[in-house]
Amino acid sequence: MEKLLQITLLYDFYGELLTDKQKNIFELYYQNDFSLAEIADYLKISRQGVYDTLKRTENILYDYENKLKLVERFEKNKTYIKEIVNTINEAEKHLDDLNKVHICFAELKRIANQLIIE
Repeated sequence: MEKLLQITLLYDFYGELLTDKQKNIFELYYQNDFSLAEIADYLKISRQGVYDTLKRTENILYDYENKLKLVERFEKNKTYIKEIVNTINEAEKHLDDLNKVHICFAELKRIANQLIIE
């Protein structure tokens, strides 16, 4: 997963756990595409202060994910849901073949059980 996508997904899950200053700098940089210098000028702080806060915020977000694994679980669940949809589509193609439909139902049960286990 590319860094921008990963870091914004982490922010979606854990952003509310950040301070207002961290959220503000993160949003200006990642969501509003401000440069470090523009953020520093806008907030009347040093460029180094912006950089340090941004890096600390990124580390905090990665640390939350390492501990809680919410994004990882979200991504796994998306994969399972895609498998479910694909299996349903496959069953719909073969409604006249009960054996193939039965195989699709068995696959759906397997996927559901994996979701329950994880």
